[in-house]
Amino acid sequence: MPPLLILLLIAGAACTAAASGDGCRAGCPLALAAYYFSAESNLTFVASLFNFPDYAALLPYNPDITDPNYIVTGVRVRVPFRCSCLALPADPAPTFLAGSVPYALSRGETYGGVAAEFANLTTAAWMEAANRYPADKLPASGTINATVNCSCGDKSVSPRYGLFLTYPLWDGETLASAAEQYGFSSPAQMDLLRRYNPGMDGVSGKGIVFIPVK
Repeated sequence: MPPLLILLLIAGAACTAAASGDGCRAGCPLALAAYYFSAESNLTFVASLFNFPDYAALLPYNPDITDPNYIVTGVRVRVPFRCSCLALPADPAPTFLAGSVPYALSRGETYGGVAAEFANLTTAAWMEAANRYPADKLPASGTINATVNCSCGDKSVSPRYGLFLTYPLWDGETLASAAEQYGFSSPAQMDLLRRYNPGMDGVSGKGIVFIPVK
């Protein structure tokens, strides 16, 4: 794969925000994914998707969940994962921050279908770039990596924040609307969020943004 195309994939895989870790040298032990809880979801499925033995592992990161058997559609369930400094199989020179979640394929599955299982935390194009199988040559069985971009913070922006939530924007959502859910709404706070998410201000309904969380 040509180096220019690799760089474009890194920058565009989940819109501009995905490029925040370009040129990384190390990751961080913890990041969180905001998994969009659909009508078909349940905590057992979400936990198994990220290779946890059961949903109890998710509960410490979701103190607002009082009844694990009843979660409102549209709620964002926080899922912990390790944020590593990775490279693409075709060219190890460009590096980026992401979590690589092993996923066992079944016959007939596609990158697009797997990305849908992960509720837009990754995309078909990004998964194809981050795996060694072309989209039209996925094996009937085997393991691929669902690559979820993440952030470990940026000391040049602020040394106060080190834990970030990878938040996919769904229809009608923007950086501002996502940030407000987590207590970021003042002009100073929004300026901080824009610096963590260059190019994402004004984008609606697509891509991912990174939100500092506790």
